[in-house]
Amino acid sequence: MARIGIFFGLVLCGLTVMALSVTTEKSFTQFVPMMFGIPLLFLGVVGLNPHRRMSATVVALTLGLLGFVCGAVRFIVLMVDRAAGGVINPLSFRLVVAMTIVCLIFALTAMVWVRKRRERLSRRINLDRSKAEVVSTTDDQKRVAVPETHVSAASGPDPVSPSTSTSANPYQSPRAVENPTETR
Repeated sequence: MARIGIFFGLVLCGLTVMALSVTTEKSFTQFVPMMFGIPLLFLGVVGLNPHRRMSATVVALTLGLLGFVCGAVRFIVLMVDRAAGGVINPLSFRLVVAMTIVCLIFALTAMVWVRKRRERLSRRINLDRSKAEVVSTTDDQKRVAVPETHVSAASGPDPVSPSTSTSANPYQSPRAVENPTETR
């Protein structure tokens, strides 16, 4: 979801750049998509961290919904002005419509992602609970563990045993046991 947030943030910033490059007349409404695009881009970058992904996605979803609502309100205001006989800037109108559509698509995508993520987490929690119940029932029955037949104690030297590491440094990692038949 983080990459999707970065993509939509760049799309909103690109809308502003295209609007600025089309005309020499500048208005404050041309910068509105970038005002939503930069935070969305930032939240996408924050969402690359797995520990912050869910919170960044929820905040980005809220920002996308806010962008959609602001765009829809501006669209209604422009349509009322046009119906009253006022002249509206066609570039501003197109920009508002494009921003509204982009924010709506992002918000719907983020809602689906959050819903699926919560379902996966709830399934995982339920699966962990069922495993814990199975373990508790087997503990109640007091089963004895039987070693597997293909594992034997005399299979070779243990590379982690203290005899293979030096006693000078107890924190040193154990040396790898070299295979005498291996050639370098």
